Amino acid sequence: MGNVISYVDEYGGFTFAEKPFCELDGLIFAHFSYFIYTGIVHAPGDNRPAVQLSDVAQKINWDRFISVKWEPEKNRELFYKTAFSRRFRKTGLNFLVEELDRERDVQFCAVTFLLGNGDVFLSVRGTDDELIGWREDFDMAYRTPVEAQIRSTEYVNRVAELLARKRGLRLYLGGHSKGGNLAVYAAMTCKESIKPKIGRIYDMDGPGFRPDFMETLDYAGMRDKILKIVPDESFIGMLMETGTDFELIKSSEIGLRQHACFSWSVEGDRFERAENQVPKRKELYDKINRWIFELDRELVGEFIDALFGMIEVTEASTLTELKEAGNEMPKRLHALMRIYAQISDDTKRVFWDISRFMAEMMAADGQERMRRGKAIDKIRQRLEQ
Repeated sequence: MGNVISYVDEYGGFTFAEKPFCELDGLIFAHFSYFIYTGIVHAPGDNRPAVQLSDVAQKINWDRFISVKWEPEKNRELFYKTAFSRRFRKTGLNFLVEELDRERDVQFCAVTFLLGNGDVFLSVRGTDDELIGWREDFDMAYRTPVEAQIRSTEYVNRVAELLARKRGLRLYLGGHSKGGNLAVYAAMTCKESIKPKIGRIYDMDGPGFRPDFMETLDYAGMRDKILKIVPDESFIGMLMETGTDFELIKSSEIGLRQHACFSWSVEGDRFERAENQVPKRKELYDKINRWIFELDRELVGEFIDALFGMIEVTEASTLTELKEAGNEMPKRLHALMRIYAQISDDTKRVFWDISRFMAEMMAADGQERMRRGKAIDKIRQRLEQ
């Protein structure tokens, strides 16, 4: 059983002319939006040529080279092997857009890869270490479109316009996690003249959409072009997913840890398919989705405001800072209790319901679920003193 790195080892010696674009290439380019190209790759308005991937690898700041915190060594290995392989090294990078606005709760980043054969991959970054991006993920549960979705459509329209003179232009769109959702949204909402040029949309374990919102979008027109990849115990990819238009794959991890793409099982140049989702996980995820869809939108919004209001007490702006702030929580308990006291009873009920859902979802077995449940009860007792 291999992974995305073993794919590069085996097929990195073939050009795209010698071996056509495949789903593992889609994962690589979707994942490569997480790398930090600031000061190396040019913005859409710069009117500058693309920078080859092999040159980017020599200029990138390896002290801070990626916007996520998981699997740093595997990420470094994947980037290096890919960047200097015959298949990928001449790929051009251009049209970098980065936006982080904490006042407007916007986290958006996208970059374009030019494959050299007329094909172009527009890659949209998923949720990284910034808490703003996680706020947007929560917001999708009760209001759409969120700002990042709007930005994704604008990005596709702009890049397609900049590349309009390229003959035989074929666009691939893709992203991992929230980036997959944004790529699908952009494909459904971009200009009608662009849609025929889209060859494939790669949604790598991205959340879905509220059913009522999907009714307003051109899903039918893009359905056959979307490849959604979901590990068999996935939570993120099944969030707000009500259909069956996805490919189940195997993973070497369980639960939430399946979200990291290095755990995705690979056979040659394709993902190893799984027959069915783990029944208990599917039952839990279906329960969470029903709960989200049936809950009053206003109440969901109040819950999210309350949750992130409590997070603001920690003064953390990233997940890493939030974890580190855990040691300071006893000092901030009174501030948290003041905010909690202002929350309505209905919102408190939602808060603890979600907390228990998350504890059950993240637990590996029944014993761990009990431990997590007791920990949640203890926190609740402290806040309600």
